[in-house]
Amino acid sequence: MLFGKKSAVGVDIGSHSIKVCHLNEGGKGLYLKRFDVAPLPPDSVVDGAVMNFTHVQEKLKELVVANKLKGKPATLAVSGHSVIIKKISLPEMSQQELDASIMWEAEQYIPFDIKEVNVDVQILDPKAGQGQMDVLLVAAKKDVINDYVSIAVDAGLEPAVVDVDTFAVQNMFELNYGFPPNETVALVNVGASMININIITNGITQFTRDISMGGALLTEEIQRQLNVSYEEAEHYKTGGSESISSSAVFKEVQRLGDRVAATLVTEIQRSVEFFKATSSGEEISKVFLAGGAAQMAALVRLIEQRLEVPAELVNPFKNIVIDTKKFDIALLQKIASAAGVVVGLALRRGADK
Repeated sequence: MLFGKKSAVGVDIGSHSIKVCHLNEGGKGLYLKRFDVAPLPPDSVVDGAVMNFTHVQEKLKELVVANKLKGKPATLAVSGHSVIIKKISLPEMSQQELDASIMWEAEQYIPFDIKEVNVDVQILDPKAGQGQMDVLLVAAKKDVINDYVSIAVDAGLEPAVVDVDTFAVQNMFELNYGFPPNETVALVNVGASMININIITNGITQFTRDISMGGALLTEEIQRQLNVSYEEAEHYKTGGSESISSSAVFKEVQRLGDRVAATLVTEIQRSVEFFKATSSGEEISKVFLAGGAAQMAALVRLIEQRLEVPAELVNPFKNIVIDTKKFDIALLQKIASAAGVVVGLALRRGADK
C-alpha cells in the first residue's frame, strides 16, 4: 500500500467538490504534504459522469496550480452506474490463466458491451472449496474513465492509476484502523449523490453496493422548503451562520436533516439486510462512516438505532503526521470524514493493481 518516493496525488472528483491529497513517507510514517478542496457548481458531475467538462477542468487546474502539483503522477477514482463490482466464484486457476480468460468470464456478469469497459480482477480466496476460488471483478466504462483522465491531463497531472471510490475508502481504513481479526465491519461512504457500502470480513470484501443518493437530498429539501438558492441552502446545511443557530430557520434545517438522514439510513439498512440474508450468517460488529454527508447530525444515531450496532465517523488523518504550522488542524478535523476517498487514493502508486 505504501509507495516510496514516487508518491501519487490523490484526486477525488465528486459531485459536490474536488479534493486533492499528497502524502510523503518519512521517518515517523506518512506526512500530509498537501490537502485542498474546491467546491463544484451543482450538476457538474452527476452519478459519476462529468456533465460540465469546463467547470471541473478549471477547478482541478486551480487546485493543481495553488498546491504546486503540476507534472505529478495522479490516482483518480470512479463510481456510480458506470462501475460494476461483483464477487464471483470461478474454478481454481492461476493468476495468469485468470488474466487470459477474464474478458470472457466478465461478459456473463456485466450489463454493458465488453468492448466498452475496462476490466480488472483480484483473487480474494484462492481456495474457496470444491475446486472453486472467490474473485472480485471490477469493470468501469471506458468513456467515463477517459473523461476523468483527460481532465487530469489538462490540469497538468499525469494519471497513473484509476481506482474505485469503494476500495479507496477501504485502503484509507486499513491504514488508519486496520481490520479486526474474525470480525465483519461495514464501511459506508456517504457522498453528496452516492453512498458506497463495502462489507468486509478479515480484510476481504464480502459485499458491495452503490446507492444513488446522498447529502444533496438535504440541499434540495432546504431549497424547496425555505425557497432559497442552492448557495444559501448549502450555507444553511453546513451551519454556516452562527446567528441562525437559535432561529426558526435553524430548527427547520435540523428537522429536514433528520428526515433526510432517515431516508438514507433506510437505504443503508436495506443493503445490510440483503447482505445478511445472502451471506453465511456473518454479523456486522461495527459501521464506520466516511464522506462529507456522513456528518449529518442524525446519521450515526439512526444507524446505531436501526442496525443495532455501534457506528462512528472515521478520521482519514488518524495515522498521518500533520504539520500544525502548515495546516489548520481544527478545520482539517471538521471536514476529515469527507477526505476518506482522497486519502485512500493518495496511498496508491503507479505500479499497483
